[in-house]
Amino acid sequence: MKKTLSKKKAIPLLVLIAVVVCALGVGTCFANKYAPVINTFLGTKSYEVRETGDGAEDTEYYKASYASEQERLAADSAAAQQVQGEGSVLLKNDGALPLAGGSVSLFGVSSADILYGGGGSGAVDASTAPTLKDALEQAGYSVNPTMWEFYTEGAAADIRMDVADMAGTGRYVIHEASPELFSSAETSSFDEYGDAAIVTFARSGSESSDLPTVYDESYLEPMDIEGFMGAFHSDPLDSPDDVGRHYLELTATEEELLRYVSERFDKVIVLINSGNAMELSFLDEEEYGVDACLWIGNPGQDGLLAVGSILTGAINPSGRTTDTYATNSLSAPAVQNFGNNLISGAENSPFVVYQEGIYVGYRYYETRYEDVVLGQGNASSAAGASDGAGSWSYADEVQFPFGYGLSYTTFEQALTGSSSGDGTVTLTVDVTNTGEVAGKDVVQVYAQSPYTDYDRENGVEKSAVQLVGFAKTKLLEPGETQTLSVEVSEKDLASYDADGAGTYVLEGGDYLLAIGSDAHDALNNILAAKGATTADGMDAEGDAEKVATVPLAETDVYATSQHTGEAIENQFADADMRTYDEGFTYLSRSDWEGTYPTTYALEATDEIVAGLAVKEGADDPEAEMPVTGAENGLTLAMMIDVPADDPSWDDLLDQLTAEEMYNLVRVGGYQTQTVNSVGAPATVCVDGPAFVGNAGTTGVNRPESTYAWCSEVVIASTWNVELARLMGEMIGEDCLAQGDLNFAGWYAPAMNIHRTAFSGRNFEYYSEDGFLSGEFGTATVAGARSKGVITFVKHFALNDQETNRTTIATFSNEQAIREIYLAAFEPSIADEESGSLGVMLSMNRIGLTWSGDHKGMTTNVLRGEWGFDGTTITDQASYPEAFPLLAIRAGLEGGTDLWLNSGTDNWQIEGYESNPTVMGQLRDAARHILYSVSRSFAMNGISSTAQVVSVTPIWQMALYVLDAVVLVGAVAGVVALVRKTSWSQS
Repeated sequence: MKKTLSKKKAIPLLVLIAVVVCALGVGTCFANKYAPVINTFLGTKSYEVRETGDGAEDTEYYKASYASEQERLAADSAAAQQVQGEGSVLLKNDGALPLAGGSVSLFGVSSADILYGGGGSGAVDASTAPTLKDALEQAGYSVNPTMWEFYTEGAAADIRMDVADMAGTGRYVIHEASPELFSSAETSSFDEYGDAAIVTFARSGSESSDLPTVYDESYLEPMDIEGFMGAFHSDPLDSPDDVGRHYLELTATEEELLRYVSERFDKVIVLINSGNAMELSFLDEEEYGVDACLWIGNPGQDGLLAVGSILTGAINPSGRTTDTYATNSLSAPAVQNFGNNLISGAENSPFVVYQEGIYVGYRYYETRYEDVVLGQGNASSAAGASDGAGSWSYADEVQFPFGYGLSYTTFEQALTGSSSGDGTVTLTVDVTNTGEVAGKDVVQVYAQSPYTDYDRENGVEKSAVQLVGFAKTKLLEPGETQTLSVEVSEKDLASYDADGAGTYVLEGGDYLLAIGSDAHDALNNILAAKGATTADGMDAEGDAEKVATVPLAETDVYATSQHTGEAIENQFADADMRTYDEGFTYLSRSDWEGTYPTTYALEATDEIVAGLAVKEGADDPEAEMPVTGAENGLTLAMMIDVPADDPSWDDLLDQLTAEEMYNLVRVGGYQTQTVNSVGAPATVCVDGPAFVGNAGTTGVNRPESTYAWCSEVVIASTWNVELARLMGEMIGEDCLAQGDLNFAGWYAPAMNIHRTAFSGRNFEYYSEDGFLSGEFGTATVAGARSKGVITFVKHFALNDQETNRTTIATFSNEQAIREIYLAAFEPSIADEESGSLGVMLSMNRIGLTWSGDHKGMTTNVLRGEWGFDGTTITDQASYPEAFPLLAIRAGLEGGTDLWLNSGTDNWQIEGYESNPTVMGQLRDAARHILYSVSRSFAMNGISSTAQVVSVTPIWQMALYVLDAVVLVGAVAGVVALVRKTSWSQS
């Protein structure tokens, strides 16, 4: 008798079959959606190169310099140690250093938990990096094992500071082990290891999180927070005494530790392991007994080895600060408008206004100092004075000026000549080592422009000094002299006159160019040249012999771009707060008291509310449908040396299909896609200024074959651009070495400004100064491009705080935007031969408009004034619901080319293929992307006669086979169940 199933048993089986088929179908759709990501992760390709010629063409356009991975990584390490050796800054030395060998004790939980990098894209894999103990022992020290065990395995093993990360909470608490935890075992070890105590203080930073500007009473309780990237637990403050302090000060327990150590050791050496400028007044306070202090930043993989060599004297430190170290980090005028400020009357709409204008960092402190000395502009008023002082005093506000750094030797610099011509001024400087050991010195050149009645009437601000040039010596032996020439562009002396001429103006008058050991020393030299002395309130006598006067007989207007010949005119009126509030004022040296910033409250008007709405692109009724799918016989390999404006690019672009352009632009998350019609290979783009072993959401992670560098602020602190170029070249070598993965894109270097000391990503940026940032970014880009890497300098622009970065409306006047914030980007982009081939846009708004939609910045300045032909890419765009500003129609209209998005379903444009406006914009974007790829090492191995053809990766074929087998099995199972089931009602 034939067996049958009851309906009750059959239905669950049928449901199970349906669930399996549906799950596999959904999985297949998901896999296809993220096929580019999966290909990168598995190392498979959706294309292959087929040679149709004779194969005789040399297609190794960019060549690696190292024969083996071991040789390359050793070169990485040597270069990184040189950077750290020249980038570490000796801040104080009362004869404690150098310390040649000896037995030392390490103190502070951070001595056993060094911050090798920051968080987010600036993070590094330092899992194999030497510890501080390892580094010091390699340098020849004997390190106290008892204290090391105390911090790594003993009573302090679980005491660690909150490290800033992508959680995006902004709540970070410093924890330190109290000396009360020391047992007799620890204290009895001091005598044997008592040549010096080395105390490490660390502060972290991260993408998504700024640093706390105040610890209020809520920090006395533990807290569990749901941040942007997940859950975060924060323990309470160590002591109620920390309430009212901020993250960049020492905590009460850290102070307790330092007092304890100073009472028991004759030599106390402090290491500052922070990318943010800490408050370091304790270094000069007798109760703490600090004899020497070395700033090391974030040292990366092998930087600590160089730190050990500095302490012994094998390396003479020659680093200089890239920020002003204020005695009170809250005294910077920018802090008044920093953090979480919301537009009243507009739901969830954060904003920030750069009310300080150009007076960022040393431009504020040094300018105000000059005005105090000269008795002008109400500079000595109490406005902005720290701790409620009745008048403003430079000595009370600044501990270490911009450009400051000590050496184990001494130098003398002499200004021996100056000459002018062809729009430049050249200073000749003799540098002599007057000490007893070899060392390097830095020549720093600062300019002072005349501050005129015209400036006061038209709101043009002039800093008392601005960095306009620098150079570093070779290693000079005692008594040796080197002559250096520093060239200054007259364009860098010009000021942007937004309200008057609407362009750059170089006013007639005397321009003073001074050398100095730092910004403050240079200003004192300028003041001496103007006849001022300590009797006028100067804190030291200057040297007028170190100042060159450059007279300009008449005013010159820089109204056309030196790069393109295009007109330079106002582009940022919509970002100026005066557009929305006629009574708004920016900080002016003409009246420090009356214009000093306060926390600004912005009320939403109808104009502001309308401007905050997410933009949608508009159709151009005159747009013409571009040609697609033509058979012109061109390949991207034929375009490698073809200029961007050559008509043959249009013939190449005519070959693209609508779908190719659409997908190329929309799906650019850590990659650029294959374009078969023109033989364009796919690339992988890696993220992070200090580490190229991680390709983000692709899942590709290659820490074992790439290198973890020190943070950008350490590189800039070398004041040696040749080392920045070397670092860029070595990044290129690391990328080249990844073979078929085509690590041809690098989301770096990062070029934003240290507007305040509290920005979470200061470690990832170079400096508070736009000129210095621009010089180091330019050198890094040139080095990487020489190896065929597409750099994406970021984040363009005004992304100078992390709080609310995804939607914040950033307001500033045009002079500050151009002279401080865009100045960092321009030189690294504008050079056609060695400039960056990519630019990553910021998430924030410029005024009310997302940066990618801000045509004034992203098209008119970037392409019109600077001549940029490469690719603009969004920041992270794989989560449209989290980043709604990155609207694709608006971005295409504003000048955005590529969306950093890994999902094929994201950022779709309905009916794109029949819309001439959209198709024209997609074509322009594809042009820029393909131009960048054509100049990259992704073209290695592809000749002008090669074809790139689509293939189905093996994992995808296997998935389709699995789909077929399961579907056939499911159909067979359903048929069998139907036949065996009794469907009658029982």
